[in-house]
Amino acid sequence: MGLDVYAVRPGDPAVKGHDTLQTPVTWEWEGPADLDPFEDVPRDFPEGLFWPSDGDFTGFRGQVYREWINRTLGFNLYELLDPAQVRELADRLDHWLADLRTSGVDKVQLDDDTTVPLSGIEALAQFLHATAAQDLWLFPDS
Repeated sequence: MGLDVYAVRPGDPAVKGHDTLQTPVTWEWEGPADLDPFEDVPRDFPEGLFWPSDGDFTGFRGQVYREWINRTLGFNLYELLDPAQVRELADRLDHWLADLRTSGVDKVQLDDDTTVPLSGIEALAQFLHATAAQDLWLFPDS
């Protein structure tokens, strides 16, 4: 089974984070208000971000990044991430990228079978920043 991850916002504007999220959810998750930043994310994997299985540009193929993000940045893409967690993930990725750039490394080993150029991880960072800028959540769809 796969994992696609989408940038979404709650259908209830009072929901700002996990501390305000009541279950069961009685509203629908909505897409980002501003789609332009997501359309601008490079998508030609492995040089860019991996499209989700349905081709929606407000998401990405999370299964490809899941193990690496968990191991390297300490986040589980199978969990719903609220806006504060998205900002923290983007910040950790920015620091990781800064360290990697200074080391001169230009490829990243995601798992035993998948290596991507640094530009592929930079595209992921661009997606996370587009998500964080609109206070969106990361919604796992598996």
